[in-house]
Amino acid sequence: MKYDFADKLPEYVLNIAQDLKAEGFGCYLVGGPVRDIVMDIEPNDFDLATDALPEDIARIFPKSITTNAKFGTVIVLVEDLQGENQAVEITTFRSEADYVDGRWPTKVEFTTDLQRDLGRRDFTMNAMAIDLQKLDDDIEENDLVDLFGGMEDIQNRIIRAVGTPKERMLEDGLRAFRACRMASNLQFEINQETFQAIRETIDISKQISAERVRDELVKLLVNSPKP
Repeated sequence: MKYDFADKLPEYVLNIAQDLKAEGFGCYLVGGPVRDIVMDIEPNDFDLATDALPEDIARIFPKSITTNAKFGTVIVLVEDLQGENQAVEITTFRSEADYVDGRWPTKVEFTTDLQRDLGRRDFTMNAMAIDLQKLDDDIEENDLVDLFGGMEDIQNRIIRAVGTPKERMLEDGLRAFRACRMASNLQFEINQETFQAIRETIDISKQISAERVRDELVKLLVNSPKP
């Protein structure tokens, strides 16, 4: 199967990938945008991942916001074809550990290994990537970086945690709500092991602020299919 990226990716995103390539760094489209494109859904934003360190990203793109650089994330401001400023989130490949508050890791280790970066993500459908520096107008299914069976789960309409479900749920108290929201919005089913992990770890959601839980519930209600 081919996926037509020509109409899905704005030029400013591809330009970012080429700017990173010129400096010797890789650049991948990751997470939700990849999932949306293979499901023929228009992406709302474009999350990029790279082996460049945050300070490298900020150097290459002077118009950037580095508030969350310690977590590896830099927001780059670029102009689109209409001259409008667009914010693109670029994150250094990383692994995470020691989640003590049910939301944020206390230990972040930058890496050059894309597999380690994808392995920290929540669900298999969000753990796919595409190398933007090798992108043609069309990309074959087997050109997707899909190390955890995300494409198969999408085809089977399954939401499955990456790796050990209970570990993924304990890392972030919002993941249980996110799984339910995505199941409702996309009309998918949560696989048995992931659902059991949600049941066993639901108490961790008590550590999450009411505002964040509210935001997830609003997304569930607004975007779910109407009866």
